[in-house]
Amino acid sequence: MLRRTLTVLALTLAPALSAACSSPEGRTPTEEKAYALMVRDEALSDLYVREPQAREKLEGAPGYVFFSGFSLHPGLLTFANAYGIVQDNVTGKQTHMRLTRFGIGPGLAIKGYYLVAILGSDEAVAALSESNWNAGGLAEASFRFGDFGGSAAAEGLGGSAVTESYLWTHTGFALELAGAVGKVYPEDDLN
Repeated sequence: MLRRTLTVLALTLAPALSAACSSPEGRTPTEEKAYALMVRDEALSDLYVREPQAREKLEGAPGYVFFSGFSLHPGLLTFANAYGIVQDNVTGKQTHMRLTRFGIGPGLAIKGYYLVAILGSDEAVAALSESNWNAGGLAEASFRFGDFGGSAAAEGLGGSAVTESYLWTHTGFALELAGAVGKVYPEDDLN
């Protein structure tokens, strides 16, 4: 009985907790935009140290998307929420975005993560800047707190124009395998 109650409580609170933990800090839209850009720049610096060839790929692509998020996977269902930026490398336009994802599969995780995906065409950049549904899969094993630990992850996005993606846990742990469906949409207050 207690286990069922805790499971129901976790599943009820997960989306709210996920939303609260994955919003850019700041009291005004200007502060939130500045914070999102700062986190993106820090994550890209981290990515370039880990994957030096990623800089050339991102800069040479029509665009890319960056997300910073929180994910909770308490057994069979997984929930994630993130904020991010679609960068159009042709026009220089930045569109602030949100991502919400739900999935199913075995695993345990509570983590903060970064996702950077290279967009292979101008059409993909434009499409991702609008409200958009996507589906895919995720496999990850990670344990990372500060500079301690490491991460190994793979993510596939079905039906998208993503040519390559980088996913890594920056805080927390994960041992999960899941299929997921998600939605990306513009952050109206920040655009």
